Formats: sequence, structure tokens, C-alpha cells
Amino acid sequence: MRIEALENRRLLSGEKILFVRGADRSGGFLEATNDSQRTEQLADINNASTSNGNHGWKKLSTLLTNEGYVVSQITESLEANAPTTGQTQGRAIDFASMNLDQYGVIVLASNNATYSDASVDALEQFVLDGGGVLFISDANFGSDWRDAPMSDQKFLSKFGVTVNQDNDTYTLKRSDGHFAVPTSPLLRDVDEIDGEGVSPFTLGTAPSGVQTRRIVVARGTVFNNNGNNASNQYRGTSRAAGANDAAVFAALADSGRVVGHFDRNTFFNTNGAGTNITRFDNTQFARNVFDFLADNDSPAVESAMVSPGVPSQVLIEFDDVVEGLTKSNARVRDRETGRLINRDNWSIIVAETEGNSLATFRIKGKQGDGRYQIEILGKKLTDDANNLRGSQVTYKFTIHEEVSGSSFGVVPVGGSIDFDFDEDDAVSGGTGVSPVNVLE
Repeated sequence: MRIEALENRRLLSGEKILFVRGADRSGGFLEATNDSQRTEQLADINNASTSNGNHGWKKLSTLLTNEGYVVSQITESLEANAPTTGQTQGRAIDFASMNLDQYGVIVLASNNATYSDASVDALEQFVLDGGGVLFISDANFGSDWRDAPMSDQKFLSKFGVTVNQDNDTYTLKRSDGHFAVPTSPLLRDVDEIDGEGVSPFTLGTAPSGVQTRRIVVARGTVFNNNGNNASNQYRGTSRAAGANDAAVFAALADSGRVVGHFDRNTFFNTNGAGTNITRFDNTQFARNVFDFLADNDSPAVESAMVSPGVPSQVLIEFDDVVEGLTKSNARVRDRETGRLINRDNWSIIVAETEGNSLATFRIKGKQGDGRYQIEILGKKLTDDANNLRGSQVTYKFTIHEEVSGSSFGVVPVGGSIDFDFDEDDAVSGGTGVSPVNVLE
């Protein structure tokens, strides 16, 4: 039996990414002293400068182009009666009148204008229909402390997320436990990223149909975006970073995805201000972010467990909706002898859960005490965006006749487990606890 979602999906070949930039002269309130600097602070994807302290994103744009994406940029226009020189406020882009379906990913980057409810609703619908949106805020993306985060907030409120003001500088390391979901595809092959002058996010109560997850923790001091005093340029109140604060968060909403990243500097050109895309694992992180948002990753195992009982069940959860998982593409094998268990002695049910797929293998009969494994063959699985998984999935488990009177069971809690997670998603063990739901 298969249960599959009817979703709107986007073609991955030549996937289009749209960056949204602030209006000319609308940024740089903390550092810029002239009109040219105010515009240069806006992280333009056409700014190829590699001079010390640059704020360009051309290297990021080139990286994405080399990965097969089609990259473009749209700029907020000047507001009515804008001054001919000096700080500007910008005019919002009318998303409601645009054909957003042509894009796979939209980046809310240095935007700082005030957006209408219609534009907010249009971007939300873009996500629900299968699109991806990346949010990045920064004080120098605006004309005061609250300018840039306020421009993002109406959008983020749709997903139960608050963006905070710019503050602090730090690195985030896998080895130091900063990766709250270390198995997330956003962190694949990433051990360390950093930011300089960061704007973290706070996860609140997600609306119905939205699942949010803190992927990387926030550190240090967070400044709330609640300033109301023009004399200090609307600086908010400060507090220590807490359990709901994220340097990186991800959200699933219907068939679309949202990511919030805490800093523009992570993606600056070589020699960029504070940090840049060539430091640490920032380049790999950038690849991961856009592949996730474009749903350009092959399906991977998210969690797995063995459930005791008669019959015993092995549950394998994938991070996407999978297709092609049938009895003909899977095997149950005795790891000691290499013997294949007859297909009449096991069954498989695949169901969609929260945009993921859960494969339940039900194993019947008395096969004997020993070590066994489930194999899902490589080059057989795709997701609903036609990403093909090349490598085999292997889940190893142990049979104990004394468990629940059944020959199939689990290693008792506290018992020994040979855990082995490798590039082929080989996972060993099973502890009798509920599977961990990991947002990837």
C-alpha cells in the first residue's frame, strides 16, 4: 500500500533563484558615510570586489551558477519623494503582481521596505506551493536597528518565527555541540561556520501545518527587535540567548521550505568584512542551504528503529517523500550467513508523514536468534522532485528470542549496540524507544 501526496513540484533543471536587494542608498546606517557606501552595504550579487572589507555576494552567485542554478536579482525601488542624496527608505516589491511560480527559491536578503499584506500572502502561497525562501537580516541592510528585521517580520510571522536585531560575533562548531540537529542536510560535510554582527531568530509556536526546527543554536546576547526610541535609532532590549533562539532554523510548510540564516557576512566574497564564504565550511554550508530550499537533495534516512512485538516492525523514516520503495527493491538478509529472508515472511508499508516518508517493514515468522539487516537498493529510490538516490540504504538490527516472546526484537535498553552510520546510511541498533523526529 502506498500513500502519496499530490503536491506542486518545481523542475530542478535550471532552477531559478531570485535575490531581493534593498533600494539604492538604503543601507549602511552603522558604517556608511556616503551614498556609494550605503549601496555597497546591500550585499549585491553583482558586487565582485575582493578588497578587504567588501560586502559583495558575487562569489556566492557564481557558486550557485556553477551548481546549475539560474540566479537573478530584483531591487526595491526608491520611495516617493526620495532625496537625491543621502539615506533612503525604499519601496516594497509587489510580490502579489509577480509570477513567483517561475522561481524555485527566493532570498529575502537586503530588503528593508515595508511590505503589504498582499505581498506577504503571495510569498506564503509561494512556499505552500513548493517554493523555498531564505531570510537573512543585518543592521547595515537598513537605516536603523529595526529597519531590516521589520521588513522580514511580517513574512516570518506566517511561520511562527521572530527575527532579532544585529549583535555579536561568533563561530558555531559541530565539536562544541552548537549543531542542534547535526544530521540535518543543511550541515552535511559542515563542521564550522561563522558570522560577524549576527541577527538570530526566535522560534515561537508554529501555525497549523508548519513544522519549525532549530538547526544551529544562537550564542551570546540577543537584542530583541522592540526598540521604540528614535534617539538611540530604535535599539531593542537585550537578553541572553535561550533554547528557542537559532542561528539557523528550518521550516516545512505544506510542500515548501523556509530557512533563516543569522548573517550576511558568511557569504561575502573573499576578504569580505568580518568573515567570508571561503572561511571554515561556509562554502559547503551555502551549497547545502540552497539545495535544501530547492529540494535538490536525494532522499536520505532521517531516523530508524526496531519495534518489538509479533510481528516485529522495523521503521525507517526518510527526509522526503520517496517513490520506488517496493518489495522488489528491498531485501531482508541474515547478516551471519548472507541468506535472504523469503519475501513471503515480510511486508512493507510506505506512508507520508509531515512531508517525509515512513517505511514500515513487518517481519513475520521465527527466523532465529542472530543479526539481520534490511537493504533498500541504490538507484531505485527517488523523491517527489525526481532526485535519485544512488547508494544503498542498510539498516542493521538484532534478533533476540527472549523479547516479547518473539524471535524478532530489539537490543534491550542499556544493552550493547554496534552503531554504524556511514555514507551508505548504514544504521545499526534499535533501542526500543520512539524514533527521533529530525527535521532535515
